[in-house]
Amino acid sequence: MRVYSQSFLLVRDPASVRLSRRRLHDLAENWGLRLNEASDTALTTVLSELVTNAVRHGTGAMLTIGVRANLSRRRVLVEVYDDSRILPAPRCAAPEDETGRGMALIDRLSVCHGAERTNCGKCVWAEIALPEQRLTRGQLILRPGRAARAVARRLTAPRPPRPVPEGHRARHGQHPSPWSPSTLHPVERAW
Repeated sequence: MRVYSQSFLLVRDPASVRLSRRRLHDLAENWGLRLNEASDTALTTVLSELVTNAVRHGTGAMLTIGVRANLSRRRVLVEVYDDSRILPAPRCAAPEDETGRGMALIDRLSVCHGAERTNCGKCVWAEIALPEQRLTRGQLILRPGRAARAVARRLTAPRPPRPVPEGHRARHGQHPSPWSPSTLHPVERAW
């Protein structure tokens, strides 16, 4: 089971939203996380909303951002800590409102989310789903059953048809073998 964890501090300032996204992408790259478009969008948007809410509604000079990736569960947990003890509450934003949709976005893009009071303030967190991750050589050696399932999935996956070389016709709807009589050169017999 591969689990990565790191936390970092940011000044409670609007510029921290952009910095937190950059730091998250650096962590994902260093950990070798494979993100598809949906998981990358969800992770970036959720982190941006959590940090923005902490900057706007939190207290204290600093924010602590915690990121944990559990590759066997295919999840990333993002936590934002600030000094305010007031928990976020979702609200209904009118169509013309410029704010008020952050918690709805977090709810829609995350697997689960929540907020809890801590000794020094609060933690608002969200868990994001990851796509299936590649197996490393160490995982294959340590877990042969998992390796066998990965090989079986590859063997049973549909394969695209091979292209037919120019000048060859497929027989009975199949591609010609590279060793078919039409592609072999005649061999002179010595006797």
